[in-house]
Amino acid sequence: MVIAAVIGPMIVAVTGTGCDDRRSEVKPVEIGSLEAYLASVARADEAARQREIARWQFDEPAWRRTVVEPYRTLHAEYVAAWNAAMPSLVARLAAPGTIETRPHFAGDPRLTPAQARARWALPVGFASQVASQGGVPIDLVFVRDGDRWRAITGLDRIIRSHVAALDTTCASVLDLAAPPPRCRDLAWEIADAALRTDRARFAHACSLAASHCATP
Repeated sequence: MVIAAVIGPMIVAVTGTGCDDRRSEVKPVEIGSLEAYLASVARADEAARQREIARWQFDEPAWRRTVVEPYRTLHAEYVAAWNAAMPSLVARLAAPGTIETRPHFAGDPRLTPAQARARWALPVGFASQVASQGGVPIDLVFVRDGDRWRAITGLDRIIRSHVAALDTTCASVLDLAAPPPRCRDLAWEIADAALRTDRARFAHACSLAASHCATP
């Protein structure tokens, strides 16, 4: 016996005979709005939700065509961060609360550090989104990739590790909870120079940050 039900932009198909308790399969029919899609994922059972969230990980070709230089070389580090975050993501989407989404733009004070750093990795004007559940941020940045959603996480820690490898003191500018615009710009400059291994530019940006930005 096959029972199929459409949930939001997704279809849940349960195949069974009699009391057979096989797990459901969640297959997106169309992703539609991110808000409706995430609500559908949140309503799915744990196994189906886990499989769907796993599909959000960027493979290397999708990563390289989405992010800008010098972030294209960070795919392996992104995958490691993603795999570490997966259990908490699956649990997070199971929490109660209304899903809300909004555009992802630089300077939004509601962004998490990972969401703010992810903006640096995307082209100017790129249409990414962030989401919350029950008023609590889902610590991802979502982007459309053809007929699916992909998500970025962990870039704040990845970037900081690259900066700290060159100068641990300079890395503290990335820890500022609410930096003024000048310090946000310098943090981007520091990160960009570190990822490009441009030591002269990095040292200059760190020097400016030491003069203009208070440490935490």
